[in-house]
Amino acid sequence: MLAGGMACPGCGLALDAAERGCPRCPGASAAVRCGGCYQVNPPDAERCAGCDHELGLEPIAEPDPLRCLDCDEPFSAFRAATGLLRDCGRCGGQLVDHALLRDLLSHREIYGRSAPRPPPRAGALDVRVRYVRCPVCRQLMNRKNFAGKSGVIVDICRQHGTWFDRGELPQLLAFAETGGTARARQQQAEDDERSRRQAALAKDAARRASAMAPASRWESRRTAVRELLDLLWEITR
Repeated sequence: MLAGGMACPGCGLALDAAERGCPRCPGASAAVRCGGCYQVNPPDAERCAGCDHELGLEPIAEPDPLRCLDCDEPFSAFRAATGLLRDCGRCGGQLVDHALLRDLLSHREIYGRSAPRPPPRAGALDVRVRYVRCPVCRQLMNRKNFAGKSGVIVDICRQHGTWFDRGELPQLLAFAETGGTARARQQQAEDDERSRRQAALAKDAARRASAMAPASRWESRRTAVRELLDLLWEITR
């Protein structure tokens, strides 16, 4: 996402914040892509506006046969060791392989521990009901608040990756950098342990109830026999 008021270096046209490039000069270098979060930035920027990392060598895009389902623009594909990130040059949507997303979050988490920053200000959640189809398999994706409390609403295909609207991936990486994903994992571990303890208590209670049932039945029989003997004693006395 380009900063508002920036001018195209090719023709001088003022570019809106929503533009990913110059409509007059398709070949002009109107942006620098961050190698950390793949967000585009003004050509004179020294640090990424999305993740605050220093801008250096740009990642090299590969042609991709898939097209963005929002605007029908062909994707540019960026390949990393752990997977593929597909980026739409028109709307800024991104489809990220699960393994690559885990890798990006892990690296940002480690960086955040070594150079901590204040947590990002939480933005308003997008509560619109909007179902997105996976660009690969065309199945409806599951919409969720990533990590439960990140405030980043993403669309997930179990098989092919996570879809981010423009600017959402840098928000999620900032959340990881300030310890958000680590806290979410810790909370999930505590919830799992609490569920395990509750299940163990319920199992133990069921075992105790099962053990008590035969004893209760035997006590009932003893009482009945005692009452019968008492009756016979009264009759024969």
